Amino acid sequence: MHLSPFQVSKKFWPLMVVFFLLFLALGTAGWKKTLELASGHATVSEIAENTIEMISGHDVIVVDHQYEEHWMLLVGKWGMKAVLAAALLQSGLMLFRRQIRQWRFRKAKRHQIFAGCGQHNVDLALRAAAQGLDVAVICEDEHHPRRSELERAGVIVFVGIPEDSGVLKAAGIQRAQRVTIAATAGDDASLAVAEVVASTLTTGGSADRQMIACLHSRPARDLLNQRWSLITHPSEWQARIVSFEAAALRQMVTRVARDLANLPDMLQRGPRLLVVADPSFTQEFLRAAIAFVQISGKALPEYWVAVEDESKQQEFDLLFPAASLVAQVHFVLTPLPLVAVCPSLTGMSFDLGVVRMAGESQTLQLADSLLNSPLLQMSGVEAVVDHSVKTRLDEDSSLRINSIYNLGLNSPEFGDLSLDQKARENHEAYVAGLTAEERANSTGWDQIPEHAKESNRWAVLHRDIKRQIWNRTEPDQRPAVLEHLSICEHQRWMGEKAMNGWRHAALPGQDKKRRMHPSLIPWDQLSEPEKEKDRVQVRKALADAKNSVERP
Repeated sequence: MHLSPFQVSKKFWPLMVVFFLLFLALGTAGWKKTLELASGHATVSEIAENTIEMISGHDVIVVDHQYEEHWMLLVGKWGMKAVLAAALLQSGLMLFRRQIRQWRFRKAKRHQIFAGCGQHNVDLALRAAAQGLDVAVICEDEHHPRRSELERAGVIVFVGIPEDSGVLKAAGIQRAQRVTIAATAGDDASLAVAEVVASTLTTGGSADRQMIACLHSRPARDLLNQRWSLITHPSEWQARIVSFEAAALRQMVTRVARDLANLPDMLQRGPRLLVVADPSFTQEFLRAAIAFVQISGKALPEYWVAVEDESKQQEFDLLFPAASLVAQVHFVLTPLPLVAVCPSLTGMSFDLGVVRMAGESQTLQLADSLLNSPLLQMSGVEAVVDHSVKTRLDEDSSLRINSIYNLGLNSPEFGDLSLDQKARENHEAYVAGLTAEERANSTGWDQIPEHAKESNRWAVLHRDIKRQIWNRTEPDQRPAVLEHLSICEHQRWMGEKAMNGWRHAALPGQDKKRRMHPSLIPWDQLSEPEKEKDRVQVRKALADAKNSVERP
C-alpha cells in the first residue's frame, strides 16, 4: 500500500530506533579500533566521551588528528546522522502536516468537498478518499473525534463554519466537482450552507458539477423539490436533495416485498408485519411499505405498530385518510422495549418484524427478544441501524441487519443510475402512449418533479415483483393470477396515492390541489374500463419491462 509522507508506517519509528542503536554500536566499536590504532590503547571513558561527542556533532581530537578513522566509525557516524535527519524530517512533516496538506490542496481540481462533519458526511468522505479522490471536509469542531481518522485517510480537514464563504473558498469550492452537505446541526444548518454554496458556485465550472444537500425531513425535501429556486437555477452546476433513509427504505421495502411474495400462501392472505421503531422512522416505513407491499390482491396486508403515545393513531388517520383502502393498520400501546411480552399481541403470528431503536445494541436485543418471544410467533426480523454494523452477528433467514448508510449508497441519489434509467424509460413509454394533444402538454424526464420520478422508480420496482409471482405460477393458474396481479396493481396505485394524502371523491376527474381522485375505490367498485387499465399495465409488465408504463 502506498503511503504519503504523512501516513507513516507503524514500523517507521521502531526501525529508526533499531538502526540508530546499530550505528551507535558500530560507531563505538569504530572509536575503540581508531584509538587503539592511534595510541595503542583505548579506555572505556575515552570511547564513551568520543562517542557522545560524535553524536552531538562536536569535533573530536585524538592525537592531533594523526590517525586513520576505522571504517566502522565512518559507517556509524554517517549512519546515525542519516537516521537523525530522517527522524527530524518526518517529525517536521508530522508537526506541520495540516498546513502542508492545505497548501498542496490549493492545486487540486475536480475534488470533492464535504461541508459539515455529520456522520454520513464523514463516512462519505472516507469512502471517496479510499477511491483515490482528493477530498476536503469542513468541520466546525477542531477536536472532532473522527478528525484524526479523516487525516490518516488523506482527507484535508478545514476547521471553520461551513456557512463561511471564506472557508469554502479556502477549500477550493470553485474548482470542486461535488459539494456534499450534511451539517451536524441538522436540516436548517444544511440549507443555510447550501444557500452560501449556491452564491459561490453561480459562475464558471463544468456542467457535471453537483451540490448535494442531505436532508432528513420529508416535508422539507418535498417543499424544496417543488419550490427551491436552486433546483432550477440556470447555472452550470446541479443541485440535488437526497436522503439516506429514503433511499435505504426503497431498497429494504423492495426486498421485503420480494421475500413475502415467495411465501406459498401469499395469494390467499395478506402479509402481517409488526413495526417497532421511533415515530419518524415508523411513519416513513409505513409510507413506503403500504404503497409497495401490495402482493395479495383483495386480502389487505396488516401492520401492527407499537407506539408509546396513543395520539399517533389519530395523527396517522389524519395524514392518510384513505390508507384503510389498501392496508389494515393497528396501533398497540406499549413501551417499545417490552413489545415482545405485550399482552395485546399474545398468540399472534407475524411474517416479519421491523425494528429500529435509538442504538445498535438496543435494536439487536429487541430483534432477538421478538424472535424468542414466548407470547407471539415471529418468522423473521429486519433490524435497522444507522451506520455500518459494529457488532458481528451470524445472520440467517430469521434475522437480517440493515444499515441505512450502506443501503443508501446503492441508490440513484448516490451514483447508481440503473434504476433511474429504467424509470426514465417507464416515463417515456407512458408519454408515448398519450394522445397527440396530451403529449404536447407533457414534459420529459428531466423536467418532471421529483415526486413523479419517485413514482416511476416504485412502478419499475413493483413490476419485478409481479414477474416473480408470475414466473412461479403454473400455466393453468395464470388467467386467475393475471387478474390477481391486476388487483395488486390497482392496490399499489391506490397505496401510493393514499400514502401521499389523497382521498376518494366522486369527481369527473382528479383534483391535484385537493388531492382527490374518483378511482380511489376498491377493485370491485371499479368500472370495467378502469379495471382494464390495470390489466394492460400488468400485461405490459410481464411481456416487456420497457413497455410497462406508470398510471397517471
